[in-house]
Amino acid sequence: SKQQPFMAALDCADPSLAVDRRNQTITPQQALALLNNRLAVTMAGHFAQRVRPLAPDDAGRVAAAFRIAVGRAPTADERRTLAGYATAHGLPAACRVILNLNEFVFAD
Repeated sequence: SKQQPFMAALDCADPSLAVDRRNQTITPQQALALLNNRLAVTMAGHFAQRVRPLAPDDAGRVAAAFRIAVGRAPTADERRTLAGYATAHGLPAACRVILNLNEFVFAD
C-alpha cells in the first residue's frame, strides 16, 4: 500500500485511500519523470529494438517509431530533427523523445 514516487508524480491516487476521483495536474515533475524514470528509459530501449529492423537508417527508423507511437507520419522537419538526434544520441534516446511527445502522452 506504499505509493510509488513515479506514480505519485503522475497524480496516481494513494493506494491506502479510497478515492472517487483522481487529481489532474500538469507539472514539470511529470515531464521529467516520464523522460528519466528507469521504466521509461527501459521501454524506450525496447521500442528502439522493435523499430531498428524496420529501416536501414536513422531517418527511416525514427519515422517508423513516430508512426507506431503517434499514428501519423512525421513532418519533414520532425523527421530531420529526430533523425539528427538519433544519430547524435542513439535511437533509444530518440525513442524516449517520441514517447514524451504531447501527441503520445495525452489522448484527445
